[in-house]
Amino acid sequence: MKTLFRVLALVPLPVLHAMGALVGWLSFVASATYRKRFVGNARQAGYRLDQVRGAVAQSGKLIAEVPRLWFGGPVHIEWENETCIEEARARGKGIVFLNAAPGLL
Repeated sequence: MKTLFRVLALVPLPVLHAMGALVGWLSFVASATYRKRFVGNARQAGYRLDQVRGAVAQSGKLIAEVPRLWFGGPVHIEWENETCIEEARARGKGIVFLNAAPGLL
């Protein structure tokens, strides 16, 4: 499994996302248990299936990103207002980092 994850970590993210979307839908169609839980959760949240269909693919994309997160190379990071980070660390405060893929903001 580790070798498979290392190989998948080399795959470009758009390809992983496409594979993940397919896996998400295959899981939804093939697993009655997963489908029932997914639809039940959506209904409990006040949504119809047609309103959350995109979440089926997104759940698969999330899983497909795991090999890249675990075994992929480092990514370029740019900080804004680095002094806030250093001040929080100096005070022993926790820090929550939010990020987005380039072009999404």
